[in-house]
Formats: sequence, C-alpha cells, structure tokens
Amino acid sequence: MTPMKIRAIIVDDEKDARESLHLMIEKFYSEEIDIIDSVSSVKEAVKSIGLHNPDLIFLDIEMPNENGLQLFDYFRENYDFEVVFITAFQKYALRAFRYAALDYLLKPLDYRQLGETIERFRKRTTNYIRIKMDTYFNNMNSLMETNKKILFPSNNGYNIVKISSIVYCQAEVNYSTAYTAENKSYTISHSLKYLEEMLPASIFFRTHKSFLVNMNFIKSFDRKRGVAILENNKTIEVASRRTEDFLKTLKER
Repeated sequence: MTPMKIRAIIVDDEKDARESLHLMIEKFYSEEIDIIDSVSSVKEAVKSIGLHNPDLIFLDIEMPNENGLQLFDYFRENYDFEVVFITAFQKYALRAFRYAALDYLLKPLDYRQLGETIERFRKRTTNYIRIKMDTYFNNMNSLMETNKKILFPSNNGYNIVKISSIVYCQAEVNYSTAYTAENKSYTISHSLKYLEEMLPASIFFRTHKSFLVNMNFIKSFDRKRGVAILENNKTIEVASRRTEDFLKTLKER
C-alpha cells in the first residue's frame, strides 16, 4: 500500500526561500509530500495550522517580528504536527532540539538531507511521539517567559494576549474568563483547569476552585477573610486548604 502523502506547510519570510523549497520538494519528493500552504510569518502560520491541520511544518527560525521558535508559544498543548527547523546558522541546532523538533535543515538546503528528514518522519514511532511531547512540555515550562502570548478565540479569529497582562481568571458555570490589566476580558468555553494548564505555573496560582491568579498582581493578603487583594483592589478567594501553599509561593517570589 502506498503511504499517504505528508501534508506540509512552509513558513519563511523570504519568498525566494519558500519557492526554492517548494520546487525542491516537487522535483524530488512530490510523491512523498504535499505542500498545502506557504506563509511568511508566525502569525500566518498559526492561522494556517488551524485551518489545514498539517502533518509537518518546515519552519524558518530567523524571521522579523516573531522568530520561528515563537510558534510554540501558541501551541502549548496537544499539537499533533512535526516541525523541521530551517536555518542558516548551526548555533540554532541545539535550540531547535530543545523544542523537540523532528529535524533541522541548514541553508542552502540539500535535497539529500531533506530526503533523510522525510525518512525520519516516516519511521517515527508512537513511543517517539510520547517522548517528544514530554520533552516539549518540560522545556516549555522552563523556557516560558512572561512576555509570551496566548490565543483566545474570537468571533473573527483569535485575540492575541500577553500572558503578563492577565491579572486573574475566573470559572463560570460552563466557561472561564480571563481579566487583564487593561480592563479587558476574554471568555472561553473551557474549564478553569484548561487555563491552569495553559498558563505558566511559575506565575499563576490556583487559589480557589473558581480563581486562578497572576501572583505578580497581588498587593496583600487578608488571612482573616481568606482573600488576596490585587493591585486593582479586586478580592480573590483563597481556599483554606490552599493557604499555606499560597503563602509559600508568595514568599518565594
């Protein structure tokens, strides 16, 4: 049985580079790979991935605005595509593998190395995927910084919000809402646990079944009332069974 074609997206800010890779694939590996989209930025890649659900991303690292490594800021959970980083610099090789990439290709591209990458994709195992995902999440936890961003769905697409601007998140009946320092709110049809898993544990603390708070915005703690007071004077409940862990986390900051 002929294996299914690998559905791939090319992400590179240089048009010539995108076309060169596309032509190389058409010439040597047209029976292996189907290029379903070709985009010039991380922002366009995020939209394209959501639209096409590709198997493989050929991702340039050196790009303006957001470099290729920042694509992972938008996919912290359950992404099911492989990534091949493309770079002109050897120094990025180790960084690429910190993100558990399938492979990396050095510019100018060599069709034989591309063939080896395709073969590696074909031979990957279920165990490899599990290890890759574990590696990715472990690395993301250590690399996560407060200037990273998160996507919240909107009627027209997505709102891109800086994680550092999120003051707290609150659970509602069938949804959750994130509130920012700019007095904006973003509601999603997911539980608070979903946001807890999406946001870095080094910054956010689950004080109560209904609240997830950014520790950087806490102004004081009223132990008698069992509430944390934020810089905007909002009071957040702190469950009694979580008080000691909360105080410990607060002291360590």
